[in-house]
Amino acid sequence: MSIQSITRTAFDQLHPRRSASSWIQEEVEWFAERSRALIAYIATNGRSPDWSIVIEGRDERGDFHPIESRTHIATLDEARTLVEKTMKEVLGTGLKVFPRRARGF
Repeated sequence: MSIQSITRTAFDQLHPRRSASSWIQEEVEWFAERSRALIAYIATNGRSPDWSIVIEGRDERGDFHPIESRTHIATLDEARTLVEKTMKEVLGTGLKVFPRRARGF
């Protein structure tokens, strides 16, 4: 259950159909779990000093979509820790597919 930091390019290759969120936030770090069942990113809103995270899982068609997010995180280090903790929790459920109709995991 290895979670790795990846480049923006690698993230975009895993998630080619996603819409850009740059008008709301600036993504600064990207992550993927070894089997690529989950991906995540850390973002900041340029107008406030806090951070947010988004964890994405694959739906029935294999497309990624947000399954968990957190906002108002005080520091980048705290956001990194929360990404790893949340991804491990989701992986611990044993789920590999996250239907869009279901909220949460």
